[in-house]
Amino acid sequence: GGGGGGGGGELRFGVLLAVCFALPLVAFALLRPNTLDGWRHFYFLHGPFCLLATFALMGLHRLSAREGRKRWLGGAAGALTMAGLGAAALEMAQIHPNQHLYFNFLADRKAPERLRARYEMDYWDMTLRQGYEYLLRQTPPAAINIEKKYFVPGEAGPPSPTRMILPAADRRRFTYDPQLDPDFYLSESAKFGERFLLKDPFPPVLHRFKVYNNTMLTVSTPDLSRVDPAVADKYQALHRAATAGTPVAHRGGFDVYLHGSRLAWVKEACEPGALILPFQLALYPADADPMPEQLRKQGYFELSVRGARFDGKCLGAARLPDFALARIRLSQRGSGGKEPWEVEVPL
Repeated sequence: GGGGGGGGGELRFGVLLAVCFALPLVAFALLRPNTLDGWRHFYFLHGPFCLLATFALMGLHRLSAREGRKRWLGGAAGALTMAGLGAAALEMAQIHPNQHLYFNFLADRKAPERLRARYEMDYWDMTLRQGYEYLLRQTPPAAINIEKKYFVPGEAGPPSPTRMILPAADRRRFTYDPQLDPDFYLSESAKFGERFLLKDPFPPVLHRFKVYNNTMLTVSTPDLSRVDPAVADKYQALHRAATAGTPVAHRGGFDVYLHGSRLAWVKEACEPGALILPFQLALYPADADPMPEQLRKQGYFELSVRGARFDGKCLGAARLPDFALARIRLSQRGSGGKEPWEVEVPL
């Protein structure tokens, strides 16, 4: 009697877990509410899902303890389950320290950048640690000026967990000075918009971290003296091509040029600190059909573009998409009490 009562209580608890797991998904499918960051709102379903999986494993264990066909069925199912978990654990060990970027065997991992176009390749900047460690290995033992968005000790705001993992002496090498351009940029490769529009590698990329032939983090620099001379020549040629025509707009000290499929902006006599903040490029398609489903209602792409410096000039550029645009907006957010600037680029 006691065993039956326990089994009944366990069954009721399992049904309750199944309802807790399924009901929010059903409600979401039927009501279609507005969400921020989509499925991240359902993180609270992880608990019921894991408990349901535990119930299933317990059921397989009990089934394998019985006699006859049920024993063989339970044993085979249990063995397949453990094999699947073992394969996942092995794969996560192979891609360490990026095991949080695990993708199942059904995903296309051979096509370059396919996963980056379809899935999120970072979570709360976890990949930045490898970028920090790369800079520590590749640069002399001096201070490294880096972007403010990744908080450094002494700044207002919480410290970056990925940086706090580093030894204290290494953490102190990373500084932030808004009066100077950054020495390096660390850019996750699945930022909003970047997965949908092809861009030139701008500014010059010094190193790429990849998982399954997909870029998850790039280390780049705004200082062309740090890159190969042939690469620097390419960006200087871009500057000459950009300034050969007539600027179509001027704002924030930048002359904006539009030629062919490329948008470029140049600031002569560029003062230090002008590149500490990214440029925001908003593109409004004339027809919403070419847009990804999740951005169709929003109506535009927004890219975060970094600039480069040489010969005392600052340059930014981006390749435009191959579909017609109704509007282009270029801006840079303010910092240190400066007003942000924004300009409409006439087409």
